[in-house]
Formats: sequence, C-alpha cells, structure tokens
Amino acid sequence: MKKILHTILFLLPLMAIAQTNFYVYKTDGTVETYAVSDVEKISFTAPEEPEEPVVTTKVLTFEDSEAKFLAYSLDYCGVDVEKWSDLIPAASEQAYGASNLIYDMVNNSAEYHWSDENNTGLSHTFPYNWGGYSFSGGGMVISNMTTTDEAMLQDTDIYNHQLSILNESGANGSSNFAIVYNDSQVNPEVKSTLTFADGNAHTIKSMYVCIPAVTLYCMINGNDFSQAYDDDDFLKLVATGTKADGSESSVEILLAEGDKYNTWAIDWTKWDLSSLGEVVSVSFHMEEAQIDDYGYAQYYKTPLYFAFDDVEVQ
Repeated sequence: MKKILHTILFLLPLMAIAQTNFYVYKTDGTVETYAVSDVEKISFTAPEEPEEPVVTTKVLTFEDSEAKFLAYSLDYCGVDVEKWSDLIPAASEQAYGASNLIYDMVNNSAEYHWSDENNTGLSHTFPYNWGGYSFSGGGMVISNMTTTDEAMLQDTDIYNHQLSILNESGANGSSNFAIVYNDSQVNPEVKSTLTFADGNAHTIKSMYVCIPAVTLYCMINGNDFSQAYDDDDFLKLVATGTKADGSESSVEILLAEGDKYNTWAIDWTKWDLSSLGEVVSVSFHMEEAQIDDYGYAQYYKTPLYFAFDDVEVQ
C-alpha cells in the first residue's frame, strides 16, 4: 500500500496535467474519487492537533510583596516610590486637603500616579479637573486605612476618614487597596480611569469592590448635603471599557438599594467585568438617586467614593 501511495504522490504533478481525478480502491470493494486539484500532499503521518493558546492571569493586589514596578519619584511632594505603601498618605493626613501627596499644593501642576509594571500593566494618573491634579477632582489613591462606625460618629469631620473602609482589611485579607473619589457632578466629563501602560488591549476579568466609610456614613446618617437612604435610593457603580478601535461598552453593579443595609456592598464583593471584552482602558463613574440642581450644574448629594482591590487581568 505504501508503494502504491508513494507512486501516486510521485505521479500527482503528471496527473494534474493528464487528468483531473484519481481513484482509491478500498479493501471493501468500494472506490473513492478525489480531485487532483484538491490534494496538496499525501502522508502516512497523522496531522498534529493545534496547540491551545496559553492564557495567563495576573492580579493587581497593591501588596508590597507583589510590587514589581521600577522605583520612581513624585517630585512635587518629595516622595520616592519603591513599593505600594509609599503611595499611601500618612494616617494623620487622610483628611480633605491635608496631604501634599494627593492634594498637590504646588499650583496643582503634577499628578499622583502609579503603574503595576511587570504584572497586570494597569496604571492610573489623577485626571486633570478643576484646573489641576488633586484628589478633590477625582482619582485612585492607595490606602490601608480602616475605621469604625463609632469613630466616625465621634469625629467632628467625617472627611478625616475619607481613605478608610469599615472592613478589617483589603479583599481576601490583604493590607492595601485603592480608594476612588468620583467628581460628584452628574454625567461628569472627567472620570477616574485605569489604563494599560503597554497600549494593548487586555481583558479585565473581575475586581473586588465595596462602599467605603465616608459614603456609608452619609448613606446611613446623612450630612449637611445629603439625606440618609430610604426606599427610593440607590448607589450604582458603572465601568466603561474602551477597545482598541475606540468603541465602548459598559457594565454596572448595584452597590446599594433602598435602606436595607444588610444587602449593601459593605463587605468586599466580586464584580465580573469580563463582558467588557479586550479593552485598552476602563473608566468608572457612580450614580445615585439624590441630585441637587444648582442652576449651572447638577450634583449628586452623597460623596461618591468606592474602594477596589484584587483586579484580575487575563
């Protein structure tokens, strides 16, 4: 049989000239017809199975032990950044406007920024808003601070806890996490954004999120600008992914609905972002029911903060 097939293989170029078909006579007496033009080669070796693509998954944890980025300096405040905790303001300086690290006091001319180099590749830079770069205009700050209901109720200024969560730790028992402040203007043009530093598109599979301390305090107790949540209220977080071709898609998570505290995302909650597909960046904004209209613009009443951790990237 091998000899016959070798002969066929040798004769195929000649057969292509002489005729259009060749025939295979099988042991059961049947004959199969093949077009010479359809045959590239004949082999006794079975074709190799295509290899499955290798899929790797990496996680942005903000833990010092996981820091793989190159050291850099934030010259505007004189901070050298070698590990994630170098990006955390001092506990005594987490109040609004207190830390030069996140409230640039040099004419708002420089940006707090970080990048998860050599790992997920995710990076963030404070957005330019209200004439400069400052946490008051939105951004993602690394934190490890926690607080309690009692401590907030006893404090004269809840913003002394603006980088804190009520959980005892970050997601999955970690030390560090990110606190995000969103400009409270309705449908803001400036949003806090995660970008892939390599400029390529990747899939963000998920992240863990929760409602941090200041937002929770106002949702439960209200303050001078907001009311405690009732049956008609809600708090929503929206992620908008941008693909390499510029097209966008969004996915949302309901962090709180009504005044049923036991259903709110106070504990760390896993949020599936895989439906965004491969994206070069993802931006975040928050929505709620309480809105004030000042004539020139509409603003949400509740301070719009959220916390995130353990971002899984494929």
